[in-house]
Amino acid sequence: MDPKIVSKPGFNVVGFKYRGKNEKNEIRQLWQEFGKRFGELKHISEEEVGYGVMDNFDHEKGDFDYVAGIAATTKEDQPADSVYWQIPEQTYAVFSTTLPAVRQTFDNIYGKWLPKSGYQRRPGPEFELYDEKFNAKDPDSEFDIYIPILKPN
Repeated sequence: MDPKIVSKPGFNVVGFKYRGKNEKNEIRQLWQEFGKRFGELKHISEEEVGYGVMDNFDHEKGDFDYVAGIAATTKEDQPADSVYWQIPEQTYAVFSTTLPAVRQTFDNIYGKWLPKSGYQRRPGPEFELYDEKFNAKDPDSEFDIYIPILKPN
């Protein structure tokens, strides 16, 4: 489970947010809502690429923010209940996974790979990138998880 280490320029995501623990598959419901409302989003900068952005993890409660979204150039003219997050330029460890394996992949990233890697988790958002490899109707199709990292001196 060795990731690719990549540098990715900063970008912006507009979409709809959920906060919680995802105990009742709320993230899946959020993506379904996103699909219904996709046409309301404006100023899209990457066609056919979706982002699931996670941040603000509360270690005590287990809650986190999750945005189902798409890259956009501006927050102007977006739906009033949408959010606009700026993702900074970072170095990332990139892991490929599938929907059925996503929980196990995150467990492996944080429980096995990161502690042994020589890297540290950099503060800030991590995200799932859904591009041409991903097909929501095919559970075996792949997408990538980007974890912000830094190499301590």
